[in-house]
Amino acid sequence: MPNPPPEIDPSAAQRVRERLESSRTAVERLLGHPESDPSSVKAARAYLDGEPDPRGAAAVALIETHVFRDEESNHWNPAWADENAVPWVDAWAVQHGLAFAARAGAEADGLTIARNTPGGPRHRDLVLKADAWSEKRLPWATGPAGKRMRALLAVADESDYAEAVEGLARYRGTREQRWVVSFLVPSEQEWVDECVRERPEPGTDASKLLWCSLGSNRQLARLRGANWAHFGDGEVRLDVLLTAAEGIGPAVARHLAPPLEDTASDRLDVIYGNGSAASAREALLQVLSLLPSDEAFAIVAGHLDQPGALAALTAMIERFPARALRFLAGRSGGSELAARLLSAHLRAHPELRARLAELDGAAHAAVEAVEAARLPEASGDAVPKALVKAAKGGAPGWAPPALLPQILMRGRDHALPEAATANLLAALGKASPKRAPAAPLREALDALDPVSLAQFGWALFEHGRSVGEESRGVWAQLCWTGDDETMRRLGAAARAATGQSHIKMLLHGLDVLAASGSDVAVLQLGLVAGKARPKRLKKRADKLLAQVAQARGLTPDQLADRIVPDFGLDDAGGMTLDYGSRTFRVGFDEQLRPAVYDDKGALRKSLPKPGALDDPELAPAAYRAFSGLKKDVRGAASDLVGRMERAMVRQRRWSTGDFRLLFVEHPLVCHLVRRLVWLHEEDGGATTAFRVAEDRSFADADDDALTLPDSGTVLVAHPLRLGKATAAWSELFADYEILQPFPQLGRPVGALTDEERASNRIDRFTGTEVGVGALLKLERRGWRRGPAEDAGMQSSMEFDTPSGHTIVLSTHPGFPATSPAAYEAQTLRGLWIGVNGEVDYGLSKSKATFADLDDVTASELLYTMTNVVNHAKT
Repeated sequence: MPNPPPEIDPSAAQRVRERLESSRTAVERLLGHPESDPSSVKAARAYLDGEPDPRGAAAVALIETHVFRDEESNHWNPAWADENAVPWVDAWAVQHGLAFAARAGAEADGLTIARNTPGGPRHRDLVLKADAWSEKRLPWATGPAGKRMRALLAVADESDYAEAVEGLARYRGTREQRWVVSFLVPSEQEWVDECVRERPEPGTDASKLLWCSLGSNRQLARLRGANWAHFGDGEVRLDVLLTAAEGIGPAVARHLAPPLEDTASDRLDVIYGNGSAASAREALLQVLSLLPSDEAFAIVAGHLDQPGALAALTAMIERFPARALRFLAGRSGGSELAARLLSAHLRAHPELRARLAELDGAAHAAVEAVEAARLPEASGDAVPKALVKAAKGGAPGWAPPALLPQILMRGRDHALPEAATANLLAALGKASPKRAPAAPLREALDALDPVSLAQFGWALFEHGRSVGEESRGVWAQLCWTGDDETMRRLGAAARAATGQSHIKMLLHGLDVLAASGSDVAVLQLGLVAGKARPKRLKKRADKLLAQVAQARGLTPDQLADRIVPDFGLDDAGGMTLDYGSRTFRVGFDEQLRPAVYDDKGALRKSLPKPGALDDPELAPAAYRAFSGLKKDVRGAASDLVGRMERAMVRQRRWSTGDFRLLFVEHPLVCHLVRRLVWLHEEDGGATTAFRVAEDRSFADADDDALTLPDSGTVLVAHPLRLGKATAAWSELFADYEILQPFPQLGRPVGALTDEERASNRIDRFTGTEVGVGALLKLERRGWRRGPAEDAGMQSSMEFDTPSGHTIVLSTHPGFPATSPAAYEAQTLRGLWIGVNGEVDYGLSKSKATFADLDDVTASELLYTMTNVVNHAKT
């Protein structure tokens, strides 16, 4: 409903009179200051004595508004930009008529209040200055008072308006006054033409006034060039844009495109504060959506990756249905999005369907393809009750149901109607990882096909990301709609991230994984913690894993052991693929990569595609099952191998019972377990080395059967712990052609010198030059970068040992925290040891020496550093 036309407030005169009376002392003090402009003071006193002096009226209003605000003045005249200046406009009109009020306004920006002595007391050293005109700052005209004056003039009767124009004609002596006067009475287009010829500097208050005064595309054409090709930063305000669009018409659209493009960067937020870009984007899209032109349609459609653009486009489609038909038809042949929008548009406006074939044959075919893929909608009585009534607020504008896949009812022969889908979208907008859906909505969700619902939820998430939407409704709904495949996709999306693009959305995705709590979701969290590149994702995943583990009464490592899926493998740790006429068997190599054997046991290079002689149903299903197995195992396999190696390095132990249950009997992990040598430790400290045979029995280095007691603990054997027995085990594994997933039996071992053990510093690698890439690879082995120092430079890598010590590798000159990989080579300066993250770089003050490390940790430190040095300058 349009706003009612403004009316002069008859009470304004009394209100400003009361304000003036309470401020009279301060006003008189300022008028009596010897440095105040004499002519302006004279005019102000005349106005106070009851004479209708426009300049005096402006001077008194400025002084009183400034005092009323109780602010220290400066040359930008903040008082004029305040709402408290507005009642003066109505008071002038009540007391002396609308024409007088307009003339007083034309004087306003030529006056200013300044401080005579910088730093002087508030109000006691202020002076009134004249001739303050500046195209950069015209705060009365561009502020609420100027807008009020223009609004009152716009609805004035013909005689009052003519009198105001006649009076304002005498106030066009300077360029600045001409811009102000033309803004107040934009109907005087000859005056505006003169302002166009005197074009102000873009981005100034004067340019805002001129944009709001233009009345034709002809005038706009004369302004092109000299940075007048589009709206500047300060001009991208809804009031300015709407007024310009009203005066110029649809041709203004092309001038809105560059600033809309600008809102995609963070430049506006950096200059004007957070939220500036979003506010500007919202204003630009709102105005574009009101313009009936193909150009406006094209601009909005070309920025659908920005938040709010899709909602603006759908509003334009509803506002201009015939134009939308032409626009969408011209793009439907090459755009699925346009075809979906056009299909929905024709369902909403069936009267337009007959015109489609006349416009574009390809569009007709595209719409038919979209509609052929749609299932019939369920009848009204089949729709869940919670989705029948329109939800408060409606569906979000960025997610029209027509652009998303249909949600199928259970039975998969009918789809949820679009109206009900819109209600579901509104309900999903309130989703939260911290709570389950209300009972009625839960019942509604249960009435839908779960696979279809999960596909819809993921499509909604991807759509939200594509249009730049980051509201909670984009990601939180996955907690209510998602399944195991959704969790796998979320994990994959987080692991694929390489920078900060959509990082906020992916961080929320990790919250969804944690809230799900399923083993598949928690496994994905673990994979993100180990493999994601952005540190923010890794840290959030680590934190959430710790929270999930604590809730289950486990450590993060214990949790990781318990959430490895069986991937549908049988008890033997494999999978049989039935093609009907032939079968294949799936096993795993030392890296847990699936390997395929034919029915005679021969290893095949890959699984063959189904052929003409194979069963038409069994063979394709088996081929799909194997493809899914490869995809699912890939991420878990590398994580398992890495965790096993870290367990050996850190000498992690399991109870014998957990070792049997979690590793030996697990259909996937058992393949890894069989390729390693293990140690069983008795409670008294005695150790026994063993391996796990194909039949899951245990054997020693002589290949004799071994029975493990139920007591004690089990750990991955480090070659230092095996000692001379390492050779025998190496020979046995070679005889059986057992390949290991990581260097164990062939792992180099080393020892610190007596001098190194007695010190808190190791210098054997000092002076070696290595590439930054070699240092960053240490992060894969549990190291972390040291703290950022001056200018964001990092000059160390750190590692926490199982014993609570911290190892620091110092480098020079350091590398930038934000983009280290491309930086210059580093010179190693030494290894240091401290306790719990605190390192003293002087031996006399050090709380630790390298003698505090056990032999395995010391050997692994030397092994790691040797690898770094061997990859020098890479």
